[in-house]
Amino acid sequence: MTARPASKRQQPEERRKELLDATMACLARLGPRGTTGREICRQAGVSHGLLRHYFDNADNLLLETYRTMGDEFLARFEQELATHRADPWGTMDRFFAVLFSEEWASSDMLGAWAAFWTLIPNRDDIAEVGESYNRRLRELLDRALSTLPPDPGGIERGDAAAILSAVMDGLWLDYCLSPTRLTRERALELYRITLRRIAPR
Repeated sequence: MTARPASKRQQPEERRKELLDATMACLARLGPRGTTGREICRQAGVSHGLLRHYFDNADNLLLETYRTMGDEFLARFEQELATHRADPWGTMDRFFAVLFSEEWASSDMLGAWAAFWTLIPNRDDIAEVGESYNRRLRELLDRALSTLPPDPGGIERGDAAAILSAVMDGLWLDYCLSPTRLTRERALELYRITLRRIAPR
């Protein structure tokens, strides 16, 4: 991926977003060690001094990139839940399909997430953002499950959310690693099977 010059007319938020996007691209291609401040700026087509204008340092930029990725991902889930539909299982299906959209299911996205996972054991701030993301995702899954009719003899809702979260992670990882081994359609089908076993109609 070649560096591209930044427009002089860009607004501050656009410049900031460009640096965040460049960080994700660098993480996917180069991993945490290769994602230096200078490489990020080269990728974004801006001067190194501009990074310090928007972020304290490269470590702070990494942290904000991780937080932004999680926030944007959860916002898409929120958007699906906010859309009223007569069939709650259909809402859950669309909720999950967000994960397998072209925006979120790709080798580049996997590379960026994987880079952050390797940083978690050695950076408390990264670990804290990861914990917050996982907690908020579970809360969203719990809320989505609450829209389904109660099943007195079924799985407790918190356990159901934990199972669905694990299924989401596993299928997404398998698909991103090899979309020919596990197609998007098959991944969605396996999810639907799991949901309807956990929460039968």
